[in-house]
Amino acid sequence: MPSLIISEKNKAAKQIAEALGPVIVINKNKYLKVYQIPSKNIYVVPLRGHILEYRNTAQYKSWTYTDPREIITNPKSIDKVAISYAKPYINALTEYSKICDECVIATDADIEGCNIGLFDALPFVTKANRNIKVNQLWLSSLEKKEIVSKYRKLIPPRWSWGESGEARAIIDAIIGFSSTREATNTFKPILDEINNKFVSIGRVQTSLLYLIYLRDLEIEQFVPEPYWTIIANLVYKTHVIKAVHTKNPFTKEKESEAKSIYQKIKNEKIAIILNNIKESAVINPPTPLNTSKALVLLTKTLRISAKAAMNTMNSLYLNQIISYPRTDSDKYNSNFDHKLYLENFKPHTNYGSYTTKLFKNNRMNPTIGKVNAGDHPPITPLVSLEQNSPKFENNLEKKVYDLLARHYLALFGEQAKELRTKLKLSIKNEIFTSQIVALTYSGFYEIAPFLKKVYQPLFEIQAKELPVKKIFLEEKETQPPPHYTDTTLLKLMEREHLGTKSTRPTIINILVDRKLTNRVAKNRFKITEWGKFLISELIKVWLPFLKPEFTRFVEQLLEDVKENRKTMDNVISIVKKLFLDLFDKFRQNKNLITFQFDSVKSSLKTAMQQNPMQKNFPQTTSKCPTCKINVMNLVTTSQKKRFLACSDRNCKTYVPVPKTGRITILKSTKCLKCGFNVFKILKKKDNKTTVYYICPKCWSDSFKEGTNGFCSACENFQISKEQCVKRN
Repeated sequence: MPSLIISEKNKAAKQIAEALGPVIVINKNKYLKVYQIPSKNIYVVPLRGHILEYRNTAQYKSWTYTDPREIITNPKSIDKVAISYAKPYINALTEYSKICDECVIATDADIEGCNIGLFDALPFVTKANRNIKVNQLWLSSLEKKEIVSKYRKLIPPRWSWGESGEARAIIDAIIGFSSTREATNTFKPILDEINNKFVSIGRVQTSLLYLIYLRDLEIEQFVPEPYWTIIANLVYKTHVIKAVHTKNPFTKEKESEAKSIYQKIKNEKIAIILNNIKESAVINPPTPLNTSKALVLLTKTLRISAKAAMNTMNSLYLNQIISYPRTDSDKYNSNFDHKLYLENFKPHTNYGSYTTKLFKNNRMNPTIGKVNAGDHPPITPLVSLEQNSPKFENNLEKKVYDLLARHYLALFGEQAKELRTKLKLSIKNEIFTSQIVALTYSGFYEIAPFLKKVYQPLFEIQAKELPVKKIFLEEKETQPPPHYTDTTLLKLMEREHLGTKSTRPTIINILVDRKLTNRVAKNRFKITEWGKFLISELIKVWLPFLKPEFTRFVEQLLEDVKENRKTMDNVISIVKKLFLDLFDKFRQNKNLITFQFDSVKSSLKTAMQQNPMQKNFPQTTSKCPTCKINVMNLVTTSQKKRFLACSDRNCKTYVPVPKTGRITILKSTKCLKCGFNVFKILKKKDNKTTVYYICPKCWSDSFKEGTNGFCSACENFQISKEQCVKRN
């Protein structure tokens, strides 16, 4: 009898099928393909992620005529129903279940994948064939050898993992549906004023918004305090050494002392060395990457969003380039064959020489992390790819792969070594200290320079005194904490146990989509006026729900389900009871909401009308060559493409600009030929900087005319001192 394999996505289905034998593709519709392996009598049916979702039942569809509290108390308030695109997938599951005697769940090997396979798909399978045998294919990669090996060793379904995901879905549906309705009804007068339809409340997202609110409030209320520092710049041969006074910083109360010391020593020319201590230190290579550590590394190094980092890793996994990216493990099994993967990197253009050294020095054992969760190995590059490999779908994949590959190779590297020179100095009996940290041996930094901190040049001080170049008394102010970034939000969520390794990027993104936070300069998150108003009012009535303790407790209960310490029904019952108490407290206290929003009404309206995806692009002073009314904007897309576009979106006029180099719009400099702004382009390559100038319109026209569009090639005009002038 045939076997049915269910995968989570089409790409995974194709890889699994091709690994098991020659494939015949059965096209069910435009999106759904079933892969048949006649030699083994196997059908592989892909899904499209979740095909079912929880919604309110017909009785509770109305937001006006039903009580949100009953969504918590009535078990029939929600039901699991098919998503709009699910019908063809359900039909395929039913069709092939009837002719198969075995069903293999091969959805992603994590909690959500188990939930999709065992709680979304399997019910349709068993309804069509009650006697079908069910197993699970647990894959850590989509390599052929892994698929073949694991298919021979199928495991019993991980029901507790699926139940944990199901409990999460039910809990979050009940909490989200009931609290969103209650909050929407409560804030309706405000929502009508700002033309918003509802208040979005979620167990994790609202708690995260609360923490962002607290940080932004701390920044807003921060009162800077002055302080003073005394710094001496000393000279040794060609090196300038920074020394700081031991009493730094001097607070406002000690301002007079700081000024007195400065007056005493400001003209001194010699610093006497009292102590010159040298210490060697070693820096250990990094530990393997689990999902959380990988997201932190990628968002911090590449300055990308957590969602972009997660999506890119998932794409690399589906293309058989890295192992499964959703893992809690940062520790490899002792039998993991690293040598097999390291061999692949020997001929690599960028990694080859380093890898060869690893083999020469017999460094085949990686560093050891803290957790082997038993789900998957840490994130591992499975193949050695050059940067021009056609396997990469975009530039971001190249960058993410490069970081992951280098980080993996760094696990086997030698310790880096530092030399720390600690100086104690006296300038007219005032004591200063200085520390010079130099890198003496690169070790693993050779392959992973992005992990390296900033070092000073290596030199040895052989003197008893040093000339003083200058002494400074600097007045400064204390600084508020910074706004959160993707990196620091991920760390915060992990520390507070908000969400899971897989859901955190999505939750961060939800806050932006719902106009509760904005991304501002340097990818920092700032709460919007709407988010600030909402949390400031909810604090008055619902603080226990906002604080992370509640959702942290829920996460622990869900972990208990996964580990078979508690049943799914038991956990749902516990959470419903706890949340019902919180819900009732909200109702009892909501008379404390003041609705005094006149002072922020205008800013709230503006905030709600803004498109969260819309960016403030640099603007030229040049009129659109088509409509001749509106100015042109320099647009950069999320795919790093850039061009000039008319500021009136209906005009749809575009002018190309160079793909690379830093552009400066010289708004006061007009092309004397056509009147357009001149652009200054700065390019860096091999530590050399090149500057050139273009008029975008002339440059664009040059493509049609077959001429050179750079200002330097213009026959009649030239750029002199960043001005367009006539040639002599």
